[in-house]
Amino acid sequence: MIYNKKFQELIDKLSTDESKEYESIKKDIQTLAQLHDKKEQRLNKIIKLSDQQQMAILELNEELDSYKENLEKKVEDEIKKQKEQEKILYEQSRLASIATMIDAVAHQWVQPLYLLTIQIELLNLEAEKNSGLSKDRIAKFKEESQAQIEHMKQTLINFREFFKPISDQFSFSLQETIKEAIELIKPDLKHHDIHIDIDMNSDFEIKGNPNEFKHIIINLINNAKEQFLNNNINKREIKINIIKDKKRFEMIDNAGGIDESIIDKIFDLYISSKDDQSGGMGLYLSQQIAKKHNGILSVTNTKDGAKFTFQLKD
Repeated sequence: MIYNKKFQELIDKLSTDESKEYESIKKDIQTLAQLHDKKEQRLNKIIKLSDQQQMAILELNEELDSYKENLEKKVEDEIKKQKEQEKILYEQSRLASIATMIDAVAHQWVQPLYLLTIQIELLNLEAEKNSGLSKDRIAKFKEESQAQIEHMKQTLINFREFFKPISDQFSFSLQETIKEAIELIKPDLKHHDIHIDIDMNSDFEIKGNPNEFKHIIINLINNAKEQFLNNNINKREIKINIIKDKKRFEMIDNAGGIDESIIDKIFDLYISSKDDQSGGMGLYLSQQIAKKHNGILSVTNTKDGAKFTFQLKD
C-alpha cells in the first residue's frame, strides 16, 4: 500500500511503542494515510483524464485549423473563379459591343461614302462637258468632300475613345456621356425607328470611367430594342430623365414591360427579358458597372413599358 511519506514516518515511530493508546493512534494514522492514498489515486485519474481531454481538445483544434485553412482556400478559389467568370463575361460583352460598333461604323460611313461617290461622279461629268472647271467649282467640291471625310474621321475617333481603357477615375457629365453613348448607336436606332428624348435641362457629375459607363446606356437601350421587336411595337419611344437633386436618371420605354415572374431577378446572371432566355449578360454587367460607379440599377414596370433607374449613392 502506498502511503504519504510523513504518515509513514509517524507509523514507524509508533511501531516501537506497544501501548494501546499508541496502537489506536497508529490505526487512525493508517486510516488517514489510506484515505489520502485513495484521494491521491483519484486525483491522478482526474489529472490523467484531464490530460486526455486536453489532447482531444488540441487534436480538435488542429482539425478545426485544417478545416479553416481548407475553407479559406475554397472561398478564395471560388472568389477567383467568380472574378475570372466576370472577366470573361465582360470580355464577351465588350466583343459584342465591338461587333455592334463596327456595324454602326459601317452604317455611319455608308452615307458619306455614297455622297463622295456622287460628288466625284458629278465633277467627272462636268469635266467631260467642260475641260475648264472653275476654281470656285473645285473649291466647292473640295469643301463638300472634306466635310464628308471629317464626318467619317470623327466617327472613328468616337469609337476609338469608346474602347480606350481609362485607369484613372475622374468626374464626368452624365448628360454628355448619355449623348455620346446614343451617338455611337445612332444608325442602329435609326434603322429600328427608335426615338429617344433626353431631358436637356438637368445634369450632374459621376466619378469613374465614362467609357465604361456608356455600356450601361447602350445595354439598357438594347434591352428596350429587343422588347420593341419581341412585342411588335411600332411606335418606339424612349424617354431619359435626369433628376439632378436626387442624383439619378430614369430610362422609360413603351416596349410592353418585363415579365413579372423575372423582374425581381432581371439583373441576375443569365436571367433575360428575351423570350429565348439566351441573354441576361447585358443587364447583369450593367449592374456591376453601376456598383463600380457608386450607384445601383433598379427596374419597375409602367403602364406601357419599363422604367430603369440609376441611383447614385450618398
